[in-house]
Amino acid sequence: MPMATERAASTVLLSSLEQDQYKFQKLRGATTLYMPVWTDDEIEKCRIQLFPSLENEMVQMLVSKWGNIPRYVLEKAMDVPSQRSLDNALSICQWKDIMQCIGAPSTVPYYYHKLLHLEVVSDEYNMMIMKLASPYVVREIEMKEGTHHVGQLQHLVHLSICKPEIYGAVGGTFFKNYAHRCLQQGGSFQVRRLGPSNMDHPKDTELFALQQCSDIHEFNNLEEVEQRVNSIYYLSQAHNVPAVNAMIQPNILFQMTITQNCQVNPHALKTAAGRLLNKPARLYFVVPDYVFKAFSFVAGVPQEIEQWVLTVPWM
Repeated sequence: MPMATERAASTVLLSSLEQDQYKFQKLRGATTLYMPVWTDDEIEKCRIQLFPSLENEMVQMLVSKWGNIPRYVLEKAMDVPSQRSLDNALSICQWKDIMQCIGAPSTVPYYYHKLLHLEVVSDEYNMMIMKLASPYVVREIEMKEGTHHVGQLQHLVHLSICKPEIYGAVGGTFFKNYAHRCLQQGGSFQVRRLGPSNMDHPKDTELFALQQCSDIHEFNNLEEVEQRVNSIYYLSQAHNVPAVNAMIQPNILFQMTITQNCQVNPHALKTAAGRLLNKPARLYFVVPDYVFKAFSFVAGVPQEIEQWVLTVPWM
């Protein structure tokens, strides 16, 4: 009978974020890695292979509520109690608990993790941030908070500026939704032209009048943006139209941000500008008032697109 041989080995413990479920971190040499949320492509491949009876349209509807969580958009897609559990979590959630979940995700009840998901931000899978599960969750939380939401949002934006690595993603999501509503309603907004330091551009604040939008059209492809003058607010789906959050004919692009360190996609911006009727296109970086005065020229934006910064008032 052969003798047992000692060999180097690793132990992998799969667990939720709840610290009371595991003590693995206390072991010498232990490290924590995070598993990313599934991609759209992974969800679709799994649907085709394991859940072919589920229609793609139904899965996409569930993704719009849950995010890319296979348990609820595939495995439990037809399970009524499981599907109701998202709205149950929303009904009992409190703003303070959501903030705690962002700052210390391992210390809150498990059902809050239906509302916020972790996003891996390191190629080594050892760093993550918390993000809201879906646009549906964002809207439901905003509606639940009602008139208190604007004050809470102001505080969250302040936290996002002070601790962007913790609160930036969630703060940016809530601010983007708020900014969309302000722009759709129209009004006068403070704006300022941006230019590189070696060019002479006017930098005084001026007022920009925007009429109330007659309709809101969500689009997945730029071809859906009609090439005619109208008062429609074209709201992009972020996964499909990077770097552009919204458009208004004949020459307006909007990108919402709560920080100077915003990412731009030059090719996507040029393509989006190509759908506008008038040239030059104007790209408005829509920011909170705390950021407005200091916001400066953003590198990477195509030269043929004018850069402006716009601030939305707190209502």
